[in-house]
Order: sequence, then C-alpha cells, then structure tokens
Amino acid sequence: MIGKSSFAGFEIRLRAARFSGAFLALVLHPAITIAAEADNRMIDFNSGGFGWHSRTVATLPPPVGTPGEDGPIADHPDFPHYANNSGHIPTARIGNNLHRLLQPWAADIIRQANEAIHAGGSRFGAAPRCWPPGVPGILNFTAQPALFLQEPDKVTIIYERGQIVRHVYLNEKHPDNIEPSWMGHSVGHYEGDMLVVDTIALDPRAFIDEFGTPHTDKLHVVEHYRIVRGAPELIRVEHIPVDTYFIDPANEVLQIIAWIEDPGTFNAPYAVSQVYERATDAFKEIICQENNDDRFNQGLVPVPNYSTPDF
Repeated sequence: MIGKSSFAGFEIRLRAARFSGAFLALVLHPAITIAAEADNRMIDFNSGGFGWHSRTVATLPPPVGTPGEDGPIADHPDFPHYANNSGHIPTARIGNNLHRLLQPWAADIIRQANEAIHAGGSRFGAAPRCWPPGVPGILNFTAQPALFLQEPDKVTIIYERGQIVRHVYLNEKHPDNIEPSWMGHSVGHYEGDMLVVDTIALDPRAFIDEFGTPHTDKLHVVEHYRIVRGAPELIRVEHIPVDTYFIDPANEVLQIIAWIEDPGTFNAPYAVSQVYERATDAFKEIICQENNDDRFNQGLVPVPNYSTPDF
C-alpha cells in the first residue's frame, strides 16, 4: 500500500511495506536528496551495546528543506520555553494551540492544558504517570537510551525508560485487522542507508508530543533512521549551545525524521526530527512505578490499570 502526501510543494510517497523494486525519494538533509532503492542490506545501528540517547527532550524541527517543515507543534509564540542551563529561569512548556496544523478539537485540548499550567498546575503528561508514550511520543523520551537488536526478519527496539519494547517486522505488510495498542503495529525495511519504520493502530490514549497533543485511531507514523557523521547543524536546540547536549556534535549521530499523518487531528501531514548520540553507559533498570509519587502536589494519577484481568 502506498500513501501519497504533499509537503510544502514536495511530493512524498510513503510505502507501508517493502515490495521488490520499491523506490523511495526523500529530502533528509539541506540540499541533499536521498533516492534509495529498497534492498535487503542491513544497516548496522550497533552502538557498542550501550544504545543511543539524546538530551534534547522534545522533538526538533526537521532539517531545512525537508518536506513537512510545519512541524513540530512546538512552543506557543507568546510563551518561549527556557530549559535548564539556558542562562534563563527555566519555564514550563506552553504548547502552540494556535498552530495551523491543529483541528479545532485538538487545539482546544492543548489550550486547556496551557490554562492548567498558567493556573499553577500541570498538564497531563505520560512520563510522570508511567503511561506508555506511544509513537511518535517515544521520541520525546530521550534521557535514557534506546538499543537496537537487529535480526534478519525483525528489529527490536528496547528503551531503558520503563523497559518499553517495540517490534518492527521487516519486509511484511500490516495485517488487515489490528487492535490498537500503545506502541502500535510496526513494519519496516532497509532502503539505502536508512531503516524505514511504518506504524499504525496506535491507541488514542497516547500523546503525540510533550504538549499533550492528542490523536485519533487514524494516526499513521513513518520514521526514517540513519547514521550521519559530522552534522552538528542537524541539532537545533533553542537557546542552548549544541555541545551542552552532545559530547561531540561532530561525531556520528543517529538522525530520525518522522512523518506524522492523522486526518482526524491535523489539517495536513507534517515532519519532526530527533537526533541521538551513542550512549556511554550500560543499560540500567529504570522502573517508573517505583518513582511514581506526587512530591509537588501536581495531581498525578496512578499508573494505568484495569479492574479485571485480561486472562
């Protein structure tokens, strides 16, 4: 199945599964067009067993020239965000509920979250409540690393935070009928220097980003993973020098560009990016539920649970 979308004058064909002779053309870097024929070569995402991580927290704008430059939803223009170590007093992130991508119902949800913050409260966030982040929300969970386990027919991505696991089935189609789940159903393939991951059937209880942007069960996300050497210009972190976040921005980084499409939530598809460097520490056991308390009286709710067992 091929989906066709237009981004800022560019045309992109999104393929849900690899077929023989498949072809994909994408703009992934300023002035560089990657045109890669699908093949069976495995791109090695080995990171010395330590995984990849980033400290940018929020997803970033896509590189200049990338189709879908309207993303991400980002901060409200009237309320700039200042992070730790920025030289300013840190501020809460206020989502841009005025963004032209948002349909009215989605903009209203972000507006309500903003009002809660202005009133001294907090938005409902997945991280402090141990909720699974979903896709592409997982791209905002960057403080702990992600490890890629690559097999001929599957890529398993393990996230240190909460021990979340994603299964990407290579060279397969999505089943016709899939029950929605927190992390959805992912199929993928290698194309040139990229791993392409196509995800559908995502539970609407998860969020798109750190602003609590909602989505419907029509959400479709296509991620492109590739290793880039010596490209610090890919890392654009507002108010903060890039070397505050990365050990050496000139080293190899793992670049991710995700195309997000949900006709029930957004007026058009758009792109976001994330950049990781190789982690230097082994995986640790991070159990969210052991730290799920409400130290600052923010009205946190318990971790997700059901009153009756599934089996």
